[in-house]
Amino acid sequence: MRSILSAKKKGQLTLGDAPTVVLVVGLLFLVMATVALVGEKFGAAMPSDNSKTVVNETLTAVNSTAVTYVVNTQDTHCNYESFTVVAANNGSDVIPTTNYSVSSTGGLTATGTSEWNNTNWNATYSINYAGTACNVTLDLQTEIGNNTSIAGIVLTIALVGIVLTILMGVFLGVNKKASRI
Repeated sequence: MRSILSAKKKGQLTLGDAPTVVLVVGLLFLVMATVALVGEKFGAAMPSDNSKTVVNETLTAVNSTAVTYVVNTQDTHCNYESFTVVAANNGSDVIPTTNYSVSSTGGLTATGTSEWNNTNWNATYSINYAGTACNVTLDLQTEIGNNTSIAGIVLTIALVGIVLTILMGVFLGVNKKASRI
């Protein structure tokens, strides 16, 4: 008598195939986690060897000492650092450095005594940042981070599908054999 566990029909999984399929799916997710970890470490280790100078970026209605006015280019560069204000003016007058403080994360904060509060400022500044390779690793991290929940759902559905396929193959194989006797 042939064993149900070893019966092979085209497209049918047996109980003996389950560990192999689960191992392959597990290895796929292990590779994804490894790529995410290496990408994160690689992106963080990239030197900030590119620089850029932005001339006269408008900071609208600088009016509060509690608000840091962040420059626009910060979000488009990886390993953003070394924000340095070259000049600030309100169109006609140069704003002295005593009227604002500079944040290393890329922004200006007005001082309470600034006579240029409630006006638009034009800031000219320089930044250092890493290049395209750092942006690529950052994008990879973001995509993997955004799809982690989807990966869990896909893994669960795949495992349920494998179990159902094996169970259907086993029970349908038993019923067919029983009806032939």
